[in-house]
Amino acid sequence: RKQGEGIQLGGSRSGRVARRGKEEECGWRRSSHVGGLGVYLAGVEDDVEDEVVKMYNTKALIQATRRIKQLGREKQPNMAIRTLADLANQGIQPDRIAATAVIDACVASNKMDLAENVFQELFGSGNLMEPDEVTFSVLIKGYGQDVANPKWAKIRQTLQTMETDGIELTTCTYNTLLEICATCNDWQRGMQVLDQMHDTSVAPDQMTLEIVKKKKTLRAHCKKLFSP
Repeated sequence: RKQGEGIQLGGSRSGRVARRGKEEECGWRRSSHVGGLGVYLAGVEDDVEDEVVKMYNTKALIQATRRIKQLGREKQPNMAIRTLADLANQGIQPDRIAATAVIDACVASNKMDLAENVFQELFGSGNLMEPDEVTFSVLIKGYGQDVANPKWAKIRQTLQTMETDGIELTTCTYNTLLEICATCNDWQRGMQVLDQMHDTSVAPDQMTLEIVKKKKTLRAHCKKLFSP
């Protein structure tokens, strides 16, 4: 198996604390949620302790997500996967942003097999989280990385999955598609993307304009469709 497959994220843990042995006798209580924190809370109400644990988990998750994004920039997808798995080992449930950042790290290293494995592990049927438009757009970006041979079949399949899941396309997805078309000089598909934006009343944003200005045909078609 490739490194990163079979990530064991574990389930969510109870926010109530364990009371065992001397900890109970002394009135010291350790939260089962905090994993490696090693902080003992004494004489506080459960709801107060739960809030402290929640704050700790949120901070750890933010820090881990930043670390994952940095590892993506450094082309270290396996370390990004390990960082996400370490969260679960601490009893902290990774969220969709962190999970998507891991997939993006795989895409940045052009490791699409690994990106797909991570996606299935985290977002597959019956798993912990549901992907959003950004998650799918990251996959689409990866499928279009090969300038000479973008994987349009994979891209169409991804778009169909988004439609089935009821995810409405915005400029997030359309700009990703346009970037692929512009980079690959596929102006015909690019025009079709712009047509679909127009038909679904999705107005171009600044990023759209930056992409189409690289190609005269796309720029002219965008102006024709969206100029007042």
